[in-house]
Amino acid sequence: MTVTVALLIKYANDKKAEMLDRPSDRAAVSRKAVAAMGGRLLHAYGTCGEFDMLFIYEMPDMASVAANMHLAEATGMSKHHKVIPLFDNEAFLASQEKAGALRESYTAVAAK
Repeated sequence: MTVTVALLIKYANDKKAEMLDRPSDRAAVSRKAVAAMGGRLLHAYGTCGEFDMLFIYEMPDMASVAANMHLAEATGMSKHHKVIPLFDNEAFLASQEKAGALRESYTAVAAK
């Protein structure tokens, strides 16, 4: 079963400075890395503000997602990032049904 995730990434300042001198197609780089892990890049967008890029991709499992993050960090490319698991509407509905069925197994912390 594959997982679909959104990855928001903020590049390290020195890496962004290098991209000004030598523009870098980050979608191509991501596509190659994700494919090497058995995944598939679905979309890549540049963003403004807190993050620099948004990638949406499918991976074989969450361990592969984590491996992709390790590489981004180990190379110094990533200043920080955020991974958001994505669910299609059918899976989201199933999660609501499952949570409803398990409601009695959950207890909130009592207020002091």
